[in-house]
Amino acid sequence: MNNIFVYLEIEDGIVGDVSLELLTKGRSLAKQLNCKLEAVAAGYKLDGIGAQVFPYGVDVLHILDDKRMAPYKIGRASC
Repeated sequence: MNNIFVYLEIEDGIVGDVSLELLTKGRSLAKQLNCKLEAVAAGYKLDGIGAQVFPYGVDVLHILDDKRMAPYKIGRASC
């Protein structure tokens, strides 16, 4: 079965409110679909992320923690 993934928006080591809201919805959907809720954190110095997201029912946390990813931003195409 496929799992639900939520990419976490993180600023200065703090998970963004929008990500926490998505985790809440994701947990509900994962329960409905009988699958796991997984979260992805990318950046640098992410030691406290687990403590912030596990209370939201995250089953698996993928952490991509590397100095070269600071600050990590998703690129946007521009004209």
